[in-house]
Amino acid sequence: MYRNLFFDVDDTLLDFEAGELKSLQATFEKHHIDYTQKLETTYLGINAELWRQYEKGTITREQIFYKRMRQLFKQLNLAGDPEAVEKDYFTMVNRQAVLIPRVEATLEALKDYHLYIVSNGFESAQRYRLTKSHLIDYFDDIFVSDTIGAPKPTKAFFDYVAKRTPHFNPQTSLIIGDSLTSDIQGGRNAHMDTAWFNPHFNANHGPIYSTYNFNDFSDLLKIVKA
Repeated sequence: MYRNLFFDVDDTLLDFEAGELKSLQATFEKHHIDYTQKLETTYLGINAELWRQYEKGTITREQIFYKRMRQLFKQLNLAGDPEAVEKDYFTMVNRQAVLIPRVEATLEALKDYHLYIVSNGFESAQRYRLTKSHLIDYFDDIFVSDTIGAPKPTKAFFDYVAKRTPHFNPQTSLIIGDSLTSDIQGGRNAHMDTAWFNPHFNANHGPIYSTYNFNDFSDLLKIVKA
């Protein structure tokens, strides 16, 4: 049924959350700022909201990195240089490559399909992380918003992908990702079937629904090979 499989990277193939929290703590410790649960929770909320705005097209990617630490320092009245903290954090987090369990074995089992990356972020960082995690050779091509000039879930992003994917047909394509607003909505915009990776069993109250849901990465094989 499917020929082309399009994978998100962060929190789909790689455990971005684990690397994010590790990098965040290391960065604030480097700058001699107390790393507390309140700081972590506040940062995660600010960052998530800014990425949602980026997906909607109301801010640029660069504005995310300009704003998030500044908003955090202002909201928590922290002493220090938010620009220097952002620079160190950005470097650390883009070098993290923690694999989601059973990803590599699943990709190996799918090697007869055409596999692609579709990601919001920086292409150089994603290529580095996929290389570090030994996943890069599984993929025919890598499509990243930094290079495309538009984010998931926009039509412009997926139009670019479609034009550069040999024999692209939305009816034989599947997008796999953890984000309803980015991956699943993007697939719907491109008229592709969608598989929502939901390892934490989060409830989905709509309005964005996927074709398939799965909780363990290896369960993707049941979907693709059904």
